[in-house]
Amino acid sequence: MKKIFLIVFAFLFFQGIQHASAQESVDTLAPRVSRGEVFGQIFADFKYNLKETDEPRAAFRFNQGILGYKRNLGHGVSGKIMLDVTRTTHFTHLPDTLGVEYFEGSKYTAYLKMAEIKWQMSPRLTLRFGQLLNTQYLTVQDPFWGFRYVDVTLQEKFRMGVPADFGAQLDVQAHENVLVQLSVTNGEGPFRYQDQQGKMLYAVNLQVTPAEGLIVKLYLDFAPAPSDVQSDKSVISFFAGFRQKQFMLGAEYSHISNLDFESNKNVAAFSVFGSLLLAPQFTLLARWDRHHSAVAANVDYLLGGVQYEPVKDFTIAINGRYYSVKEQTMLLASFGLKF
Repeated sequence: MKKIFLIVFAFLFFQGIQHASAQESVDTLAPRVSRGEVFGQIFADFKYNLKETDEPRAAFRFNQGILGYKRNLGHGVSGKIMLDVTRTTHFTHLPDTLGVEYFEGSKYTAYLKMAEIKWQMSPRLTLRFGQLLNTQYLTVQDPFWGFRYVDVTLQEKFRMGVPADFGAQLDVQAHENVLVQLSVTNGEGPFRYQDQQGKMLYAVNLQVTPAEGLIVKLYLDFAPAPSDVQSDKSVISFFAGFRQKQFMLGAEYSHISNLDFESNKNVAAFSVFGSLLLAPQFTLLARWDRHHSAVAANVDYLLGGVQYEPVKDFTIAINGRYYSVKEQTMLLASFGLKF
């Protein structure tokens, strides 16, 4: 499977190079050289837990700060770099018997979220190289949901994949309404270096837009096990969304076989979400996530609220959430700003 994937990737890549060389004298693939653009995002909120036993009962939180720069060099070549300030250190379990001491550092650490070199070799072939956003959930589901400042989407929330990784990606515009994306990445994500065995993650992402406002997406990936005592990991996820001026509706399902390369450690999750424009500045939003694991009970996550947009790119959402793990019920005021 890996050899077939790499042969297809290489064939399409060299076909694109030949096409780009034949048309290097005519710049029809991109606008002229741009002066560059700085962009950013600020996401913050205030959370209040309704149960007295939840700690902390109330807190102001900074969820994400993005600072980026992008520039078009002409002839189909462009670049984009983003820094993300968020929490990067997470301890899920630490046995008391170890007696380990550590300094966690700041909960708000800046890391390289994206550093992409993009080369549109022809109208149908585009090469991306560097640290790339993951096509598993971040390039389609996240912008379609559109309320990241309120909360991230299903697969990111339950850590079913990495947000970005170092590697190469080939976009094939097979048809006006069909996009195929082939990628080869380290598989460790943005916080870890490549493993000593040099095993890669191979992914295929298929996006179809059969009608205006409708998108259907299928994602598959395969990661060989780092050692003989572990099992190969694979992911399959499906997403469908429909958007019109007044409303939006989306649904996704994801299944991981051998999570963390542990045999039979399989997890699955689905999410249904939507929004309804109530008035020019007010939008109703709702979402239901369910996460299932072979070694744990079902986890339900419910979210609902109203968004107010006083000016373009500045949004406020008053929302309530329920998280079944600890039977937590929360009220939040979420703030988002883009520039």
